[in-house]
Amino acid sequence: MAFTILFIDLIVTLAVIVSMSALFFRGRNTPSTKMCIVCLGIVAIWCSSQLLVAMSHTVFTIALSYSIGDLGICFIGMIWMWFAILYSERKLTWKIIALTSAIPLFHFFSILTNPLHHKYYRYFTVPDIKHDILFKSNFIFIYIYVVIGAVILFRDASHKESDDKHQRNKAQALIVLSVFIPTVISLMNLFQWSPIPYDTNPIGFAIAIFLVFLATFRYQFLNVERELQITNEKLLLETERNRIAQQVHDTTGHTLTMIQSYMKLAQTSVGNDNKDDALEYIQGARELTAKGIRELRESINMLREESEYELITQGVMHLANQVKNMNVEVTVKGEDSEKYSHLTKIIYDTLRESITNSIKHSKADKIDIILTFKEKSVQLLIVDNGVGCQSIEESNGIRGIKERVEKSKGTIRFVTAPNQGFLTRIELPI
Repeated sequence: MAFTILFIDLIVTLAVIVSMSALFFRGRNTPSTKMCIVCLGIVAIWCSSQLLVAMSHTVFTIALSYSIGDLGICFIGMIWMWFAILYSERKLTWKIIALTSAIPLFHFFSILTNPLHHKYYRYFTVPDIKHDILFKSNFIFIYIYVVIGAVILFRDASHKESDDKHQRNKAQALIVLSVFIPTVISLMNLFQWSPIPYDTNPIGFAIAIFLVFLATFRYQFLNVERELQITNEKLLLETERNRIAQQVHDTTGHTLTMIQSYMKLAQTSVGNDNKDDALEYIQGARELTAKGIRELRESINMLREESEYELITQGVMHLANQVKNMNVEVTVKGEDSEKYSHLTKIIYDTLRESITNSIKHSKADKIDIILTFKEKSVQLLIVDNGVGCQSIEESNGIRGIKERVEKSKGTIRFVTAPNQGFLTRIELPI
């Protein structure tokens, strides 16, 4: 029987090591996964101490083996509770760490100093070992920590809202069982209720490790693979949502600003009794409205992938011709061609936002746009002669421009000063 228990203990130790390796290589790099690995390490220390005891032949080596096992016994409940806190996405603060580690440290210190007080082991004569009050209080607090951890996991399962909630609940139920079973077996050994005259803790942990494996690889416990995929999908969705939001902001802002400009010009023309110009501006506003509605529809439906203009200069000239309430001059240096066409959309969106900001904030009457086609890059300069500003506030528009340019591995610079206008310089590699 003793050989059987020793063999089971060896299997459990190996299973714990394998499960630690599986979580290390397959689990996500999160605090909860790391704490679970530490928890399994504590279990491995506890189980391996039984093997060391069986191979020891002197009182010193036996006492040392028991001390190694006591290291695992004292801290297993605390580490389990820390894991439950982290897994439920709560904060493990230094205050919680200090409060919860005080009692395990006290019990482990009492083990090391037992020859001075004999309150943990009343006497230590192998094979007859008698425990005292501190041993019992140690196990009581271990079970308190274990129960707290189990309650945290159950509460976490009841409050989680996800597509895999049912599967997650099964995994957490198995993890709680993996703690409950060895706890019951330990209590039976502690109060000598077990019909087997040997330490049956390894049997309990053998069952526990099997449940951990089942929860990990059958129900995707600890976010292994499946939840990592879900997280990546959520990140991609959030990125696409932000892209669409930026596109809607830019389209709406530019369209409404231009319409407002056209309507002011139409109002001025009516006041000057120039109906032909007024009708022209109203027609321009209608065309802008129709185009803005179409672009918004494309953005919301995630249909717009590229700019509608094949060449950069086509988009730049279209935007320049839209502006009626100030003079816009476009200078093109170098020759535009299809090799630059993949940058058309980013330059179009950047210029559109810059023109919108000039109309809304600069009080300028002239904008200079200088487009330079180089061998390995395209440079865009946008300069207005407006009021400028003391400091640049990163609104959605400015932030959108920077994000677009940086995503394309380009460089961007804003230069302004009071009454000195506003300059935007971007350079994009091809």
